[in-house]
Amino acid sequence: MSKDIFIARQPILDLDRNTFGYELLFRDGPEDVTVFEDPNEATQAVIERAYLDWGMERLIGQRFGLINADATLIVRGLHRVLPPEGIILELREGAGPSFDGETMDALHRAKREGYHFALDNVQSMDDINRSRVLSLCSLVKIDVSAAPADTLAGLVEQIKRIKPDALIVGEKVETAGQYAAGVDAGFDLFQGYFFARPDILRKSARPANALAVMALVAETQRADVSIDRLEQVIGGDASLAYRVLAVVNSSAFGLDRRVESLRHAIVLLGINQVRHLSILLSMSATKDASEELIKLGASRARLLSRLVQHSDKVSGAFTVGLLSVTDALYRTPMEELLNELPVAEPIARALLRGEGEYGSLLEVARACEHADVERIEELLPGKAHLVVDEYRGAVEWADEICSHVAARPSRSVERVRNLVTA
Repeated sequence: MSKDIFIARQPILDLDRNTFGYELLFRDGPEDVTVFEDPNEATQAVIERAYLDWGMERLIGQRFGLINADATLIVRGLHRVLPPEGIILELREGAGPSFDGETMDALHRAKREGYHFALDNVQSMDDINRSRVLSLCSLVKIDVSAAPADTLAGLVEQIKRIKPDALIVGEKVETAGQYAAGVDAGFDLFQGYFFARPDILRKSARPANALAVMALVAETQRADVSIDRLEQVIGGDASLAYRVLAVVNSSAFGLDRRVESLRHAIVLLGINQVRHLSILLSMSATKDASEELIKLGASRARLLSRLVQHSDKVSGAFTVGLLSVTDALYRTPMEELLNELPVAEPIARALLRGEGEYGSLLEVARACEHADVERIEELLPGKAHLVVDEYRGAVEWADEICSHVAARPSRSVERVRNLVTA
């Protein structure tokens, strides 16, 4: 079975106890505890899981999502993989690199791009007066477990003097007394165990192949990068294609229709978003993907796209072939996987039940893999020799396009020999 991954979310409530949003938290197991050595890696894991595995719509809906973010993450531009709408990045001063000129420039750029910030872990007047980022923040979170109750009103007053429109959040509220003190001090929002413990969500991981991701990163950095080249690189690895399609399923794109093909998904994302996505994936990709499954998916994709009868179905056929190995790749039923992807009905029907033109062509591909010439002739009368030639070319293409993934000799050549000599 695939490795399970986790994420937690804790609600942030307004004065009427309506949910304003959720803080998204790293968890490495089903318990409400967390251990990590590198805060940046934990943040990257939260962003990846929220954006790629669950989808922001499922996690926060129409509410706000708060994510801890070291300022270096902003400098590197990783925040851009997240849509600015509905996301608030929590900054903590005094815990990591100083907020130098480069960092402040990056924060100002992100602010102009529509991103919002929260100043986290305020405990004293010194934290406010020394802050370089308060003027950029839409929220300020005061730690009521550390700030004495008799200082709360003064903290709120000083924050409002510097940033009048900032919302004040009381965090780590654990008692009725702390809540009452926050109300009296003028807090707008509240978060803590007094209201709700974090809700821990769990699901199977869907990692991408590390070397395929590295190839995508390299491609997106080229000055002449194109949709055609991105489709070729992403189409060379089923796990990578799955991740790209899962991203398009995010509410950030406001889709009112299903995705017709992998190319369609890349167009919807755009080159810049694919570039940001590749960087995020590179930080968490796995090397465990099977070389043979990668090449099998690529060869099926190529073959189906060559055999499809109508030119407007080439991309859809390619996508069916590529996704046909994902159930084996992730050891998860295809139906469960397709529930996470926005693929069009003809693609889903082919993958689930072998129906339609795509489904028939997928059966042709499987017959080729088993050197079953009689079955090929039955499915496509009079075209067996043509199919054999196309299959040979598809396997050679898959070996070439996947050469960056693994250097070991491919056993797929043996499938061609078996078929040609059958």
